[in-house]
Amino acid sequence: MNEAQTLFAALRQSADPDVVCAIEALVRDAPDNRLNRINALAFAAKTGLNEDRVIAAFLHAARLGLFEMSWNVLCPGCGGVLDAGASLKTVNQTEYGCALCAAGYEPTLDEMVEVTFTVIPRTRRIAVHAPNDLPHVSIHARESIGVGCHPIFAPAETQRVCFLIGIRHHNGDVQLAA
Repeated sequence: MNEAQTLFAALRQSADPDVVCAIEALVRDAPDNRLNRINALAFAAKTGLNEDRVIAAFLHAARLGLFEMSWNVLCPGCGGVLDAGASLKTVNQTEYGCALCAAGYEPTLDEMVEVTFTVIPRTRRIAVHAPNDLPHVSIHARESIGVGCHPIFAPAETQRVCFLIGIRHHNGDVQLAA
């Protein structure tokens, strides 16, 4: 039994077994982009599982070391992450500026702050864990429905980042606009 299987076995002891099975299937079967910035409420809706039990399971999984929990301050204009931290205490500025939108925003918990979970390398290694190993051109799409910033990383020798606006459709496809 590998370390991740041992941790999932421990998670089954403290969380709803159906939710744990769904999370384990996600980690095992989902493409890399689905394992970065997982929204527990969206996961509950997609799987038809109880929201409170899903949240509890992800919190337990983070405590066990299966996932990293992040508090992200989002730009209400473009949806980009303005700041990220390991706890709510890190959301401590009176204003967050977005370079892309050239605007500043006062953080509001209900509109600009999200809690997400990202699988850690010992659970499953995904592309976001080693961004320097990504192909020369790689599109990183946000994990939410709506408009957001999607950086495209150019070859390392140019050290440039270009941004496109993308729309994530309900089926998960991303449509990029120039």
